[in-house]
Amino acid sequence: MEKHRWHLRITRIAVAAWTTMTAVAYAADVPSSKDASDDGAQITTYPNQPIRIIVPYAAGGLPDMIARLLGSDLTSRLGQPFIIENRPGANGTIGTGLLARSKPDGYTLGVVASSHVFGRALMPHLPYDPIKDFAPITMAVTTPIVLTASGTLPVTTLADFIQYAKERPGQLTFASAGTGSNTHVYGRWFTDMANIQMVHIPYKGAAPAHVDLIAGRVALSFDTLAAAQPYIDSGKLKLLAVGGDARLPEYPQVPTVKESGYPKFEAQSWSAVLAPAGTPPAIVEKLNRAIVAALQTPEIKEKLTLAGAQVVADSPEQAKETLVRDEQRLGALIKSMNITLE
Repeated sequence: MEKHRWHLRITRIAVAAWTTMTAVAYAADVPSSKDASDDGAQITTYPNQPIRIIVPYAAGGLPDMIARLLGSDLTSRLGQPFIIENRPGANGTIGTGLLARSKPDGYTLGVVASSHVFGRALMPHLPYDPIKDFAPITMAVTTPIVLTASGTLPVTTLADFIQYAKERPGQLTFASAGTGSNTHVYGRWFTDMANIQMVHIPYKGAAPAHVDLIAGRVALSFDTLAAAQPYIDSGKLKLLAVGGDARLPEYPQVPTVKESGYPKFEAQSWSAVLAPAGTPPAIVEKLNRAIVAALQTPEIKEKLTLAGAQVVADSPEQAKETLVRDEQRLGALIKSMNITLE
């Protein structure tokens, strides 16, 4: 009888152990329905708190304008406040680095310019990867780069300016939104092509550069049309040429740099909306749908068009293709000119 009880206890222990082991194995082999429901719940409730949009440049430029237009629309569209946070400095790397280090939960976004992809060419020890450390949401807009001169200069055409500069080697200056910015890179590329000697003066953003350009303390600037247009229309700056492939409908009399004798020159900027890498794909898709819809509203589209920008509003996959392509193309250009920030 005692022997029978002993066997019974052993059997019960073995059954319990087998049941536990089977349950563990089953949990390991079968996808967890809890994980899937948690993801679904996360997407259903997102967003349920304020979202910040980091602009890694000074206020007044195109990325800042885009962030504010989107923030206003998305606040009503998604039901949560969108808070714009300007974090300028170090050619955008301070604010962009903050974005890269943010929690990838959809509550921190960023709007960057095309200089975002210059990073590794300019800074071999850049603390983030411009491609791998971000989840693209959409390429918001493209805008041509324009060559503007101070209204105080006695020139009216690009040819006039080049002749004026050649007669004053090393005496004239050109402004940019910062060392390593797209306006610096394109300005340097053009002065090399035109064989003119100018001194580069970097500023902390387009707005402070315009102050000195208008006053005549600097002679020339390559800038986005969006940032320069108010001063062109008021006569404070002279539009000498367009960096893109075609003349602008707003200024049909102004030629492109290519038409002016420099067929290899092509300069345009873009602004993209990014999230930190690791942001759940479903949240990226939800943000993409909302932001694309916002960009295509007549009100926002008209404001961006008037600012010289063309709405793109593409998919996350297409936005990533642009980032990868431009990093390769413009990175090679920067390296060929030996421009570095370190």
